Amino acid sequence: MSTAVAKRTDTTKIARPLKVLIPLIQQDIACGERAGMEYYADAGDKLIEAKESGQIAFGGWGRWLSKNFHLSDKQARLYMRAGRLRADHQNEPERFVLPTSLNEMRGETKRVRERRASEQPFRTRLQGVDTDLYTLEQQTRDEEIHLHREIALELVEIGFKALATRLHPDRGGSKDAMSRLNRVRDELKGVAKTRRFV
Repeated sequence: MSTAVAKRTDTTKIARPLKVLIPLIQQDIACGERAGMEYYADAGDKLIEAKESGQIAFGGWGRWLSKNFHLSDKQARLYMRAGRLRADHQNEPERFVLPTSLNEMRGETKRVRERRASEQPFRTRLQGVDTDLYTLEQQTRDEEIHLHREIALELVEIGFKALATRLHPDRGGSKDAMSRLNRVRDELKGVAKTRRFV
């Protein structure tokens, strides 16, 4: 690709000034939006000319694009790619045809078709799923989670009562021990209420 660009710039003795190139590129882009890929390739040729002319400050390419054409660097590169693709095949115009769209040039249409084909078995299988059965299974699962939480809460209470009989100040324990036990019980109850257990 780079050789074709080098040949083209070698034959161009003096690059046109930016004030000449800017309206020409704008016109090609507008025509491309109305008429198709040939104009995008024409805009790409002129963008290459502008970029390689040395008239745009180093690091200022993106700003120059957005200021003059409302183009991103990615979009400009796509136009330039169309121009280079056409230049690479200029010796065989009867056999070369530009892609029909920018999406096709990006390969998006092929990618979209491939993705749809790969997703088709999944979609077919998904359509066969009985939604009523799924809902029933979900309800059963939710009930199971609820039961597990209730059992966990009951275990915390049983453990708390068993330990409280030994740690309570009236039974030979202390206020600190009982305070610790209460804190642990509250934390465990919080876990039991929120954990799924399934």
